Amino acid sequence: MGSFKSLYSLGSMLGKGGCGAVYAAICKTDGRQVAIKYVKKGMAEPYVKLPGLGQPVPLEVALMQIVSHPPACPYVLQLLEWFQEAERFILVLERPYPCMDLFDFIEVLGGQMDECLARAVMIQVVLAACHCRERGVLHRDVKVENLLVQTDTLRVKLIDFGCGDLLRTSSYRDYSGTEEFCPPEWVLRGVYQGRPATVWSLGVLLFSMVCGYLPFNQEADIISGRPRFTKDLSKQCKKLIGWCLQRDPTKRPVLEQILLHDWMLASEVSEHSRPTVDPPPSHP
Repeated sequence: MGSFKSLYSLGSMLGKGGCGAVYAAICKTDGRQVAIKYVKKGMAEPYVKLPGLGQPVPLEVALMQIVSHPPACPYVLQLLEWFQEAERFILVLERPYPCMDLFDFIEVLGGQMDECLARAVMIQVVLAACHCRERGVLHRDVKVENLLVQTDTLRVKLIDFGCGDLLRTSSYRDYSGTEEFCPPEWVLRGVYQGRPATVWSLGVLLFSMVCGYLPFNQEADIISGRPRFTKDLSKQCKKLIGWCLQRDPTKRPVLEQILLHDWMLASEVSEHSRPTVDPPPSHP
């Protein structure tokens, strides 16, 4: 394997967050457009050892290797390869084009989605969550900023496993993710389980897509669990969101139940309901 600089030509910055900066790049051998994520080594801890690998690798790298192992999921961004330097790790990721994150996509639509389009997105996100669960990965930060939308096809991909962990059946005692998405059991008791916490975050996600704002902004709101829906929202959509946002984690649905809910099984997005979205400018 050659060095990173010998294989890729770096372009402009695509985004920057708490877990690293992402740049556009081009593979010199075949001209393929990719995304490059730089992660400082201090931020990449802890390290884990995967079966078949000699040396422990950063947790984010390990999680992406697990979810990217064939057969791949079309709704999860793939890790193509990674490099190690003295003070940082470099993740080479697939880069769909044309695309934008779901937050910007919703802004272009006027701040919220109609239910038909939100359903098309939600189905893909739940399937992405199913793939992560089946691979033993907990994403822990499913939100509009961590979803890419390919604007010409409406294909959605889950990105950024920087807050993730290996999925386990025992409880977690550390919360890593966005505060407005944390479940009430964490706020009340300081513990939560991965599967029902994921379902809670999916309820927050769906609410934010169809209402245009977050259901909870403070810990007191999360504990009360009484989101204020917009008046034009359908009864079935409200029921699904309310089910996902049950205060008792044992009463929330599992992912398969979400996929089989009446609202999710309604007619899919049609060509006439596809929004017209100008693609973002191409980055070299």
